[in-house]
Amino acid sequence: MFDNSFWSALTNEAHSRYSVAMFHSKVVSILVLSAIGMPFLRGQEQPVKLAAQARFDLTSSSAKLEKAEVLAGNGQIQRMSWIKGEAQEKAYTANFAITRFGWNEIAVRFLPVGNGPVELKLMGPWEQASAGKVYRQEVLWDSIEVSGASLKSGDFEAEKGSLPPGWVSGGGVLEAGTAFGGKNSARTWHNQTLSTTLEVKAGEPVTVKLYARAYVPPGYPEMKSFAGKQTAAHKAAKGFMRGANFGNYLEVPPSQNWGLPHNDDDLKHMEQEGFDHVRLPIGWHHYAGPGPEFKLTDAIFAQVDNLVTNALKHHLNVMVNIHHFDAFTSNPEEQKGKFIALWRQIAEHYAQSSAGVAFELLNEPKDKATTTLLNPIYTEVIREIRKTNPTRVIFVGPGKWNSIDELSSLMLPDDDENLIVTVHCYEPFYFTHQGATWAGGDTKVKGIQFPGPPSTPLTPDPTLKLPKHVEDWIRRYNTLPTEKNPSGPAAFRAKIRLAREWSEYYGRPVHMGEFGCFVMADPQSRANFYSSFREVLEENKIGWAVWDWKAGFKYWDPEKGEPAPGMRKALFGKQ
Repeated sequence: MFDNSFWSALTNEAHSRYSVAMFHSKVVSILVLSAIGMPFLRGQEQPVKLAAQARFDLTSSSAKLEKAEVLAGNGQIQRMSWIKGEAQEKAYTANFAITRFGWNEIAVRFLPVGNGPVELKLMGPWEQASAGKVYRQEVLWDSIEVSGASLKSGDFEAEKGSLPPGWVSGGGVLEAGTAFGGKNSARTWHNQTLSTTLEVKAGEPVTVKLYARAYVPPGYPEMKSFAGKQTAAHKAAKGFMRGANFGNYLEVPPSQNWGLPHNDDDLKHMEQEGFDHVRLPIGWHHYAGPGPEFKLTDAIFAQVDNLVTNALKHHLNVMVNIHHFDAFTSNPEEQKGKFIALWRQIAEHYAQSSAGVAFELLNEPKDKATTTLLNPIYTEVIREIRKTNPTRVIFVGPGKWNSIDELSSLMLPDDDENLIVTVHCYEPFYFTHQGATWAGGDTKVKGIQFPGPPSTPLTPDPTLKLPKHVEDWIRRYNTLPTEKNPSGPAAFRAKIRLAREWSEYYGRPVHMGEFGCFVMADPQSRANFYSSFREVLEENKIGWAVWDWKAGFKYWDPEKGEPAPGMRKALFGKQ
């Protein structure tokens, strides 16, 4: 974390996080198709694959529909570009990301301009498999709630084979045994739908909230799930519950001068504050000789050893990672040999260390280092490490900057249970990175509070010339109540819940390796944010490490020799 080129890229990724659901479902489906390595299941009249998105349409025959917006969930609602004229003003289509391992929430609101019926049609994503054929990507639906209009049987509690009152089948069916609540859900795809009618009134906003997940087609290649929470990884995870990153130190290229040394005093203070582990971001690749050996220097081992030894002395567990290996993430195939060679040496060096030392393969993969491409490389590196460290816990993270949304694509080796999955989350990004010059133009607006809305609406300087998506975010920040505000717990609650659902589905522990807020935010808002984020993590039984200990996102104020204002209470519940 923390060099300009990295954060410029991260800002671009932040944009894509907000806009990923805006991609046409065809594009997203293609990405997932690549991710799971399964074009379709052959022998079917209609090619089948796992859905990565759910879709529903809202259509009126009489009244215009306006001001549609997403209130919750990772999705978007927009006009149907394939219809023209006045009909387009009477319809919306909503698409949102879903997974196979948990129920995903979406809530949208729209404003009818006139009275009359609006059809709510449950569907699935559109993607052509070949001329005249659309992939069968089935979606399960449940617990539909509507305000501003009436809805019958949103829970689908009817006998299997029959439809609940108010619903019409276009081929969609009820599915027993898999439900968000109750015993039934509905199963649809693009060509086999279920629909119902909402009677709306002019000027009265209508909110539609529902849950969906991907229906797993027969024969889908799944990663192994581990039953219970007694694996070696689960036992190791208990020692990595409250941590901090020693950021802006050993990951800094030796030719640059923005490093901030950390020492034994820092580790002593960490122990006193109540942390149980330290994460060490390290740019090992800067200290490697030429190939094929890529021999690491004694100097870098000495620096790392000093921190590792002293951390263990202060009863702190240690995560040792490879940080900012940009040459590898830009060209993984070309740099794979160096990546493996680095881990071979690191593993050999720490083979005799205590179990409190853990390895993390790669910080925030990006660019060409997609989750799909990394899966087999990770497997190869893990097997190399196991030659010298057969019982050491290893942390592995998905692509797109360790994005929670990428967990669906992560495939870990089935024969290794001692793996913990690491994810990162900096939502709400415009709050956590306000005023961060390295993060691009979208974060120029300062004065954003947590949680929103502010008592006095925020009015950005018009000379900043903000893009529309930032203006829309600020509008919602100024107006929405806290439970729906983009600068509030809603920004990260669903993501963290998704990480927990993945963890429970596969029996693999998850760790939040980075979260934090830049010091440009006001101290009270920073404390509010850390407190809320930590509480949601603990509700979901996920260990964490804040970014960072004493640099730009500081927990510790080195000048005053004490925690930054409000941070001790925020993270440990004490003054």
